[in-house]
Amino acid sequence: FTKRTVTPEQILRGPGLGGPDRSKPWRVIGVKVGGAAIGITIEDGRDERYVIKFDEVGFPEAETAADVVVQRLTWAFGYNVPDNDIVSFTRKDIVLDPKAEVKYRSGDKRPMTAADLETYLGMAEKDGSKFRGLASRLIEGKIIGGIEPSGTRKGDKNDRVPHELRRDLRGQRMLWAWVNHIDIKSHNALATYTDEKYVKWYALDFGDSLGVNQRTTGRTALGHRTSYSPTDYLKALVTFGLIVQPWERPVNYPVLRGVGRFDSVLFDPKAWKPAHHWQPTDNADRFDELWAAEKLMKLSRPYIEAAVAAGQYTDPRSAAYVAHVLFERQRMIGSYAFSQVAPLTQFTVRDDRTVTLCFEDLWLRYGYGSGGDTTYRTRTFDYEGRRMADRSAWHPASAANTCLPELPLAETRESYTIIEVELRRRNRTLPPIFVHVARGPQGLRVIGIDRR
Repeated sequence: FTKRTVTPEQILRGPGLGGPDRSKPWRVIGVKVGGAAIGITIEDGRDERYVIKFDEVGFPEAETAADVVVQRLTWAFGYNVPDNDIVSFTRKDIVLDPKAEVKYRSGDKRPMTAADLETYLGMAEKDGSKFRGLASRLIEGKIIGGIEPSGTRKGDKNDRVPHELRRDLRGQRMLWAWVNHIDIKSHNALATYTDEKYVKWYALDFGDSLGVNQRTTGRTALGHRTSYSPTDYLKALVTFGLIVQPWERPVNYPVLRGVGRFDSVLFDPKAWKPAHHWQPTDNADRFDELWAAEKLMKLSRPYIEAAVAAGQYTDPRSAAYVAHVLFERQRMIGSYAFSQVAPLTQFTVRDDRTVTLCFEDLWLRYGYGSGGDTTYRTRTFDYEGRRMADRSAWHPASAANTCLPELPLAETRESYTIIEVELRRRNRTLPPIFVHVARGPQGLRVIGIDRR
């Protein structure tokens, strides 16, 4: 995970080279190995290698657009992704390299013929004389495997925290729920050993997101339950199917080119599930979800629209629909995550003989409520846990950013003071936050936050 700041223009352009170089015909050097999608491997005018993947026949633009849209949002969120772009080309734009090979899953290989190429191109979705594809540049470095759901990678000294405990993996639950990326598994993430001598992780293969898999396979329960869900099967059995499951409720999905069964009507951030159990996201708690939701909410409408534009839907109604649903699902995630814990962040202190604590309330920042519905109160403790001040009166929030009245500072251990902050919205009091402050060379500063 990288704390990344990007602009909508950068999201539209993407993290890579902008697609294969077109100064020369692309040389086909083989057929894509692995995966279910049709694909060929090419070298461009810069000798860069790409895998060109195609949409399933009968579902034009669906997988290619979904992959790029989610790839852009995942990159903007902070994860490493492959260099993927939508490309359009004709048969005249590609030539068969004399050294091209067909490689089988068994490891066997043979020379690739012109007939092989025509066979594979004949299996691809086509619009007149033009092919639409997803160009994915081969990831740099030595591929050393997928990302396992638990434990650490043997031999990687930097991989110290078990994967099932890592916040940057557990927090992915909110990101994947947002875009309905249901195909989470070890081989849809990749670890490479770079020239800089460290292991780099990538998230990849997003073509089944945005409801595309539900549309192409008809498996409407995806996103609502895992593929193996004995509890749901048992409920259906003992109730003779009388209980209507969420995915069985009617939804008027629009018939739009490239759009999957993607909606906000049936979406429940708390209940969302991928197709397979994945230990990090299965273990995600409300603190992981807050971490992710705070980052996700920063991707405002212009960022979402830029990602959707990168998917190059030919029907503007398709782009408008996908962007609208993403925005609505984002709002639902924020409402859910910011109501499970006190969503206070950006803590700062002002230092004198007393301390003034300031912070931002994410619930108010994103317009889920008004300052009139929110109040805060505090009490303070010293390093030993001795109470220094009783609970204050409830202090009203004036806006998203609030500074509380002055509080006493401890006189020992570099003024180490623990400030308990309670938050009440209307008649509901959320679990408190304990903000730890102490004096350093540059003055008083926040050194720790303990959420309950």
